[in-house]
Amino acid sequence: MSDPHDRALGALLGLAVGDALGMPTQSLSRSAIAERYGVVDRLLDGADDQPIAPKLPAGTVTDDTEQALLLARILLDHDGHVPARVFAGALETWEQDMIRRGSLDLLGPSTRRALTRLADGEPPELAGRDGVTNGAAMRVAPVGIAHTGPRLLDAVVESAVVTHHTAPGIAAAAAVATAVSA
Repeated sequence: MSDPHDRALGALLGLAVGDALGMPTQSLSRSAIAERYGVVDRLLDGADDQPIAPKLPAGTVTDDTEQALLLARILLDHDGHVPARVFAGALETWEQDMIRRGSLDLLGPSTRRALTRLADGEPPELAGRDGVTNGAAMRVAPVGIAHTGPRLLDAVVESAVVTHHTAPGIAAAAAVATAVSA
């Protein structure tokens, strides 16, 4: 069995490299990617007309990696747990930092809607009630690193509830976390 620290580092490094590899293709259809790039087999710059990552240099990570690292920090700071309001506040702070940096890579629609609901007084367990986009799955790798066995699914739900408290949102996040955990 390999060292758990090395496995964790490898999982996060794999996430970051894969994310950077896909950065220039964000929101493009398969046919548009094939037409523009053919096979993406190396790190590429974001094109001038890239809708989310225009002109970003090759190797730049996106919200996927940044939010995964944010989630990892919360897991470390809260003994493997993800307090919903702490996570919501961290996501809001992250987005404000992205705006200050001039990024177009901001919170997705499900997360934005859930955080608005939370700010309007809805309880965390209801705020993400229609979050069916990929936000919970894209950032869940640290949960799979931190948890194994019977606690894994509870931890996945805890990480998803505030923004993606739906069967598709939780199922996608559980699939990713389980693969990482294994």
